[in-house]
Amino acid sequence: MIIDNNNIYDLVPSQIVQIISKLNDALKVIKERKQTISKVAHFEKHKHNCPYCNGTNFIKYGHDNGVQNYICKECSRKFNDLTGTVFAGTRLTYEQIDTFINCFNDKVSIRKTAKRMKVNKNTVYLLRQKMLDSFKVVRENIELNGEVEADEIYRSINLKGTKRNNMPRFSKPRTSKGTSTRGISNHKICIMGAIDENDSMFLQIVGNGPLTSNMVKTSLTPKMKNIKKLITDCKSSYENEAKNQSWNLKQVKSELYKDLEGNSLANINSLHSGLTTFLTPFRGVSTKHLQGYLDWYIFEKNLNYTCEYDQHFNSVLKTSVTNSTNINSLNMNNNFSGLDFNAIYADYNYIPPTLN
Repeated sequence: MIIDNNNIYDLVPSQIVQIISKLNDALKVIKERKQTISKVAHFEKHKHNCPYCNGTNFIKYGHDNGVQNYICKECSRKFNDLTGTVFAGTRLTYEQIDTFINCFNDKVSIRKTAKRMKVNKNTVYLLRQKMLDSFKVVRENIELNGEVEADEIYRSINLKGTKRNNMPRFSKPRTSKGTSTRGISNHKICIMGAIDENDSMFLQIVGNGPLTSNMVKTSLTPKMKNIKKLITDCKSSYENEAKNQSWNLKQVKSELYKDLEGNSLANINSLHSGLTTFLTPFRGVSTKHLQGYLDWYIFEKNLNYTCEYDQHFNSVLKTSVTNSTNINSLNMNNNFSGLDFNAIYADYNYIPPTLN
């Protein structure tokens, strides 16, 4: 029995109690079903199309384990509402997925999440990598307008998770600063950051070593739309591109908080500071996967700006069943940083040991 707002207030208390009891029973059953997440995906998608060719001419094509399948009349490929998303091909119940997303939002470790979900840790690791990849759409579609603050930060290369025979250099003893090389060397990665007056944010790995004009051109320039002012530090890399793009560039000296016109880098410095806090619980993020964590940080910042904390679960769930990802069990350990570690450490002339 479906109750609408026109007659729900005509019920007596005992009827409402009975309906609530039936709904709770139904919720328990639905959460234990493996096909529930597919129905959630169908409900959340505003546009239904083929994930392979983006066509809209498709028909129903039977079921697999209760999940509705479709076949596209344009490319003749079979798909369902989860194809290409975080939970594509999942055998998890909705209750397990609920647990995963709550643990993900709370940044619970992979091992503890796996224990709560009662699954193998590799399953959780794959889900996390797929979730991070689904956040890339925010970075890819971001536009910076008005007054923009831009600055770069540097991080030591972290080879966490790299097998011994794939290491590009010999293993170094751990230090409190994470590297034995001082200053901005080619053994550190450069992360471009920017934030505009509307709190649109951008973070991207742009290379290794000091910032260059080409790094600015390939990463920051495509994101700049209706720019009134670009505020940076005094690096010449920004000057060259600002001249080419006719940007109104204002540069703040590193020893000053503000220049004489009141321009500052307070917002971008705050963004960078927040990133350090965000990454701390993970006890070291592998550089090959760092871009995903940068996208996660920006995604979470946007959530905090746009909705209350109790709505974060629904937002992450919707993202997981609507945004696409190319991560799977075969490539989840690949290097997604865009950096060639072997080339970076070529001066070490390191030869990995052969495993017997």
